[in-house]
This record gives sequence, C-alpha cells and structure tokens, in this order.
Amino acid sequence: MRLAEFQAQARGAILDGDALCLRSVLTGGRDPLTRFAIHQRHYEASLVRALIEKFPATVWLAGSSFVTEAARAFVQRHPPHAPCIAEYGADFPAYLAGRADAERADWLRSTGELEWRLGCVALAVDHAPIGIDALRSIEAARLADCTVVLQPGLSYLAADWPVDDLVKLFLSETAPDSYTLTAERVFLEVRGARGTFSMARLSDGAFAFRQPLAQGSTIGNAAEAALDADRGFDAGTALLQLIADGLVTTVHAVDTLMRMERQS
Repeated sequence: MRLAEFQAQARGAILDGDALCLRSVLTGGRDPLTRFAIHQRHYEASLVRALIEKFPATVWLAGSSFVTEAARAFVQRHPPHAPCIAEYGADFPAYLAGRADAERADWLRSTGELEWRLGCVALAVDHAPIGIDALRSIEAARLADCTVVLQPGLSYLAADWPVDDLVKLFLSETAPDSYTLTAERVFLEVRGARGTFSMARLSDGAFAFRQPLAQGSTIGNAAEAALDADRGFDAGTALLQLIADGLVTTVHAVDTLMRMERQS
C-alpha cells in the first residue's frame, strides 16, 4: 500500500470509526484494532475539547452537556480542513444554533460568533498606525476613491441581541439572581492584540462606515453606506477619528480605471 493510500484509509477509519480496512497493515499487540481505537478516541476528544475551550461563555450560558453533545456531533460531521487547530470551529456557532430551540437559536449563534471573533483578534499583532499627516499627500478629490487597511485585530459584528452584555457577565464571573434577555440590535467593534481583546458598541452609522472599510471598500462607498444608515453621519470626522484611534495602518489610492472596471 502506498503512503498516500494508507493515509487516506487511516483518515477515513478515524472519521468513520471503522478500521477494518486497515486490519492487514496494523501491527502491535494481540489486537491492533483495539490499539488503533485509541487514536480514534483521542481525535474526537481533542477536537471536542478544543471547541469547548473556544466557546466558554456559550458553554456557561447554554449548559455543558448541550454544548458538548453538539461539539461531538460537529466533530463527526465537520472534520478539520486545515492543519492549525486554532482555525477550527468557525462554523460551530451556526451548527450549535441549528440544534437549539427557536427561542435561543439566534442569541446562541450571535454569542458564539462573538466569542470566535474575540479569540481570533486576541491572536493578532498590531501594525504601526498612520497619522493624520498621511492624508496630506492625497488630493481631496481622490480621497473617496481610496481604500484603507485597518489593524489586523479588528472585527465587526451586528447582532439582534445584546450578546456583548452576556459575554461581559461571563467574564466578570458574576451570575445575577435573574436576567431577562431582551432583543436589541447592537453593532459591535471587536479589537484585540497579543492576548488581549475589547468590545465596543458603535452607532449604526459608524458601523456602516467601518465594516465596509475593513472589507476593502473605498472610503466613498463606505461613506454612502453610513449615510444610508444615518443621514446626519459625517464621514470626514469619522475617518479622522478612525485614524486618531490608531486603527488605520495604510491608505491606498485606487486607480480610476480600475475603479471603473470594477463598477462595470
């Protein structure tokens, strides 16, 4: 058996739990299949543990048994597709919400998505931010066609529930005697670097401006989106504030021809 063939069969045996196809190539002990089962159990247990450790607030809110059962099923149906275990679990909040009752599906998913983003941004390393002087070399008429690069440890999330309050309750290690979760539209900016993270609520206009910028939109298009959300939005002041907060690392001028091709 060639190595690639053996690796494919070993992977299938671990995922499916059926190692009979490997009986002829396994050695060691009186029952090699029993020894191989150790790897099967370790695979599942390690990934389930990795998922649970990424979503501690969700476990605290929804219950350990419920999340653990969902994590075990998720691992069986959605094996990793990348060698880095830190990248595993991005789709788990949606999967978890699909297993929950309708009353808690939405806030469970949003809570999980917030936790996932907090974990991701905490691994980032800040880049040197630009200052206001960086805009002086750009003609005012061309500024709307520019794009910006934001700090790598930034993420934006809109939710229909105050999930930031839920996560803060978990982080404070205090459980109130009673808590009523009321639907509320929140726009969150999540920032982190070198093991730390923070959450802040944004106005609908600020969120509509910053999120497109983070996704590569031009300043002009982001400003239009913000004005649609808030007719009193001041894009110039918002851009200066973004730079003053140290969140912009680069400004790129977009060639007019490239912009026209992209719009067509």
